[in-house]
Amino acid sequence: MRSVHLFFIKHKTRFLGRLIMTKKLFFILFIGVVFAAKAQIPKQDVSVDTAVFPKEKVTLAINSNVLLAGELLQYKAFNLNVANKPSELSKILYVSLRNENDSVVFSHKLKVENGAANGDFFIPSTLKTGVYNLIGYTNFSRNNVQDAYFQKNIYVINTFIKPTGTKKTADTVKVDFAAKPISDFSEKISNAETIQITTNKQSFGFREKVSLRIENGSGNSEGNYVLSVRKISPIEISGNVSPKPKDITSGIFYVPELRGELISGVVLSNDDGAPVANKEVSLTIPGKDFIFKMAKTDANGRFFFSVTEGYDAGESIVQLNESDRKSSDYKLILDKKNFDLGETEAKELKLDPNLKDWLQERSVQVQVENAYFDVKKDSILNHKINPPFYDNLGTVFLLDDYTRFPSVRETFIEVVTLAALRGSGENSRFSVNNAYDPNGIAKFNDIAPLVLMDGMQVQNNDDLINYNAREIKSIRVITQPYRYGPKIYSGIISVETKKGDFVPTLSNYVKALNLPPAVKKKAPYHADYANKTTLSRIPDFRVQLLWQPDLTFEEAAYSTFFYTSDVSGVFEITLEGYSVDGTIISAKNYFTVSDN
Repeated sequence: MRSVHLFFIKHKTRFLGRLIMTKKLFFILFIGVVFAAKAQIPKQDVSVDTAVFPKEKVTLAINSNVLLAGELLQYKAFNLNVANKPSELSKILYVSLRNENDSVVFSHKLKVENGAANGDFFIPSTLKTGVYNLIGYTNFSRNNVQDAYFQKNIYVINTFIKPTGTKKTADTVKVDFAAKPISDFSEKISNAETIQITTNKQSFGFREKVSLRIENGSGNSEGNYVLSVRKISPIEISGNVSPKPKDITSGIFYVPELRGELISGVVLSNDDGAPVANKEVSLTIPGKDFIFKMAKTDANGRFFFSVTEGYDAGESIVQLNESDRKSSDYKLILDKKNFDLGETEAKELKLDPNLKDWLQERSVQVQVENAYFDVKKDSILNHKINPPFYDNLGTVFLLDDYTRFPSVRETFIEVVTLAALRGSGENSRFSVNNAYDPNGIAKFNDIAPLVLMDGMQVQNNDDLINYNAREIKSIRVITQPYRYGPKIYSGIISVETKKGDFVPTLSNYVKALNLPPAVKKKAPYHADYANKTTLSRIPDFRVQLLWQPDLTFEEAAYSTFFYTSDVSGVFEITLEGYSVDGTIISAKNYFTVSDN
C-alpha cells in the first residue's frame, strides 16, 4: 500500500534532452528552459543569440507533380539540418497545398520520426484545374530567411469541371502532349554511380509479378529514402513553372517543437490589457483516451503545452482556472500557427488539345479505381492508446451497477460514498473523503479536488450538478492528495458520460481550439495475384504500382516485389532520399508493361 505521506506526482516537465553533442548544446538547453512557455517569442525578448541554434530545413518528395481529380497525391517530407542529415530538433512537421491566393486546400500535421514523415491527399472533384503550391516547413524552420519552407508546384487537371476564364495578367503554363518512344527510357539514371536499381526483366505483362532489387556498390546504403513506381504520363510542362519561395523576415523567434506539438497563448487583464503572471491554464483534448494538461503563465502572461500523445479529436478546450467571480477580470488569447505567405503570381494551365484522348482514358480509369476503393484502400494504423494521467488509481463507480437516481446530488449521496457534494447554489463544492483522514485535519484537506468531466476540467460546478445523472456512465474517485502540473489537489473526481460529449460553457476564459490531429500512419495497399481470389475479377487500373515512403537500408542491398496492373506503358522506378552522410540520392530505372 502506498504511503499516505506520498503524493501521486506526475512529472510533466522533463529535461529537453540531448540535441547535438557540441558546445552549442548548453546554450540551446538554456534557451529551451527559459522560453519553454513560448512557442513564438518577439526577438527583442530573446536574451541569447539565436544563431547558436543549428538550422533545419524541409524537403519534399512526391509521387507525381501532375495529378487528375480523383488521384492521390503522395509525399514524403525530410526534416534536415544544414548537412542534409536528419534534424534532431523538431518533432512536428507541416505540409499544406495552397492556390495562388494562398488559400489552403489541405494542411497536414505530421509527427517526425528519424527526420522524416509522410502522408497523402485525395484530389477532390471540386478542386479546379490549375497550378498549386505544395509547402513543407516546421515551426522552427520559419526562422530561416531564405529557406523557411520548401515549395513544389502541383499541376491539377480536373476533367469534371469546365475551365473558367483566367486573369489577363496570368502567366501561361503549357501542358503539352509528348508521347516519347520507349527507347528514350532505356538508360538507368543515377547521381550515385554505386546505386543500381534492377528488375528481373525489362518487359512484363498485365498483373505480373515484378521483382525489384536495389544495390549499393559502396556497401554503405544506410539512409532514409522513398521508393516509387509509377507510369510515365505523356506530358511535357513548359512556361513559367519554377516556384519562387519568398524570403521571410519577421520580428518573431519560433521555438522548435522539441518533444511534440506546441500549444501556446497569453492571459491578459481586461482592465488594461496587461499580461498576467502565475495564472493556471488547462488544456483538454477530448476522446475516450482524453489528454489533460496544465500550465502556469510566466512573467509575460504566456503559457505553453507540449502534446506528445496521439489523439483523434478535432477540437479542444483551453481554460483559465479561475472562479466565475474572478474570471471576468481576464481574457485568454490563443496563438495562431497560420503560416501566411501571401498571394503568388497567377498562372493559367493551358492544356494541349491533343491530350483529350489520354485525359478521357485516364479519367475513366480513375473513376473505376475509386469505385473499388473499399477493396484496395490502405490500412490506417491507430495511434498508441493514451492511458489517463492518473492511470488506474482510485475507485470507479459504474452507475449501472447501482440503483439509478435522478440527480447528480442524490447520486453522490447514495452511490459515490468516497466523495461528496457540499453546499448549494454559488456555495456548492465537491470534496473527497480521505479514509486516512476521517477528521479532515490533514494538511491538504482544505483544498479542492480536481473535478473532470469527459476529461474537461469542471470549474462551474453547476455544469456537473445540473447534468442528467442517467447519462453518466461512471465516476472515478481518488481520495488522496495528487499533484499535477503546477498545482496540488486534495484528490480527483473524474466523471465519464455515456456519449463522451460534455463541453463546458465557452467564454472569455474558456476557449474552443481547432486542433486537427496528426496524420495517421498507413500500411499501403499491395495487389497480390499470387493466388486466385476475388481480386482477380476486379478491374485494376493502377498507374502507381508501388509507394514505399519509409525505406531504410540495413544492408548493402534491398529486395521487394509488386504486381503490374491492367495499364500498359512505360513505368519509372524512382529512389530518392539522403544517405547517412548527407549525400542526396536520386536513381531511376524503367520497364514496360503490355498485353502479351
